[in-house]
Amino acid sequence: MGIGGFIDSISSLFKGNTQQENEFKSGNVPENNSKILAADFGSSSFKLLNGYKKNGEIKISGLNTVPSDSAMSRISYFENVSAEIEAFKTKIEILTANFSAEADNLIVSLPDNFSFINLISLDKVPSEEAFNEVIKSCLEPDLPHSYNLWQVASQVIDKTAKSCNVITLSTLKKNYDTIVKVMNSVIAEPDYISASAFLAHEAVYPYLEKNAEKNIAVIGLGNVTTMVSIFKGQNLRFMQNVYIGGYNFTLDIANSHHIATLEAESLKRNELFFLPEYAPQQEKIQNFTLIKASFMELMRGIFCFFESYLNKYFEPKIDEIIIYGGGANFKNIDVMMNGLLNMPVRKSSSIVKADFVNGQPLDEDSVNLYLPLIGAVRGGVSNEGKA
Repeated sequence: MGIGGFIDSISSLFKGNTQQENEFKSGNVPENNSKILAADFGSSSFKLLNGYKKNGEIKISGLNTVPSDSAMSRISYFENVSAEIEAFKTKIEILTANFSAEADNLIVSLPDNFSFINLISLDKVPSEEAFNEVIKSCLEPDLPHSYNLWQVASQVIDKTAKSCNVITLSTLKKNYDTIVKVMNSVIAEPDYISASAFLAHEAVYPYLEKNAEKNIAVIGLGNVTTMVSIFKGQNLRFMQNVYIGGYNFTLDIANSHHIATLEAESLKRNELFFLPEYAPQQEKIQNFTLIKASFMELMRGIFCFFESYLNKYFEPKIDEIIIYGGGANFKNIDVMMNGLLNMPVRKSSSIVKADFVNGQPLDEDSVNLYLPLIGAVRGGVSNEGKA
């Protein structure tokens, strides 16, 4: 089974009008008339995007962003962060005050460090009756709190006659309920809630589908975590987090220069850290030396994931890497990753396109940054072309 439609399959994570939801899932809503408002509770910023799909193309009628509270960069999936989420309310009110948007559905994207995402490999395909108990027995030892405190969604994504892979998404109920409450009080009750990685997958799904024989890694270079997903064509086979992200680089720079993190972020955006071509001289770039330890640890983590995947599935190589997220906009980071990992690396903006309703194309940096919300629009309006 492919990833297409995953966001409207994990029904235990979705809230909304049942009749509307059934029409949405059955594909009865014409794609030209389905307008999506997508909201992203990112650890670095809160983002809104309003758009729809027309003739397979993404049309954007509005987008905006405001910085998140710094506490969001320090949260973990096992913490009750209801107070931090409540603090978003004022920011959302400010953001939506001048944001005119008509929408049929509201989709919310959660940061990947907000939930426990796990890919479970089962040697035996459980019966429908036993499925939930099997998933519980697999998850329970790894969850730091009682199982009944979690909102758990699961879906079989790869299946043979004797085995299957199941992806699970576990979110603390208190945090999930607070998200619903805050969004309902400011905008509307969410129709769908998912993790940002799954929504980003929706955006690149057509490309994966066209490259059915390739092993393609889709890497979300986030603020707090880096999510590594590996596909064989459209089939998700591997998914795991590395708890290193752009915020680690920011802290490295701030600590080295004894400056505030805000100033360190400005340096990341405006100064050279990676050369435009892979060369030994990279080691002599002073800015690179500041982040080298964190960056190399991240690369080692990604490489280990690749090795694990290749050994498990007896595949010869990873054919290609697609990167997205704010970290993908770190100038020349794709060149550095290409050189270190010895694999072709491309940004999501090279394969995903979106236009404003006036015909102006969305710039490449914004495509990389807003990819989960673009995926929400692409994957959330119909079941067209989904496996």
